[in-house]
Amino acid sequence: MTNPARTQSQALVAARQRDTLGHVLGQASRLFHDRAVLAVQEAGFPEVRESWIGLLRHLDPEGVRSSTLAARLGVTRQATGQLVTELERHGYLERVPDPLDGRAKLVRMTDRGWAAWAAGLQALANLQAELTAAVGPDAITTLLALGHDLVDALAPDAP
Repeated sequence: MTNPARTQSQALVAARQRDTLGHVLGQASRLFHDRAVLAVQEAGFPEVRESWIGLLRHLDPEGVRSSTLAARLGVTRQATGQLVTELERHGYLERVPDPLDGRAKLVRMTDRGWAAWAAGLQALANLQAELTAAVGPDAITTLLALGHDLVDALAPDAP
């Protein structure tokens, strides 16, 4: 049996969802990242997944302790450890002794990790060029400026 209140709520969501800023930004972000990940996979890193990107963007160039990485990600050390182990298995990350504390380990990118990161940056540049050709340079310039304004409004104290 169909619940009339649920049906009404579903119709309301369907009618308004497409016009909300959060929906449009979220959908654009998802599509943009999906295309970028696909480009990285096609550039010789077929096992790269979107879930890895969130972790990789929180690494410091010289490495970071797992506990710090977990805090930055907002997840448990166990969850972080499992993801780091997966990335290690594929050759993107390594654990090395922390020069400041021999008991601790740093997580850092391997040469393969840096190569994948470079491929990702190239994929983003290519995708931005493709979008610029599709909607025009003025639209992209405006979008970037508005994006910066939105970030500043949402996180005024962020660097």
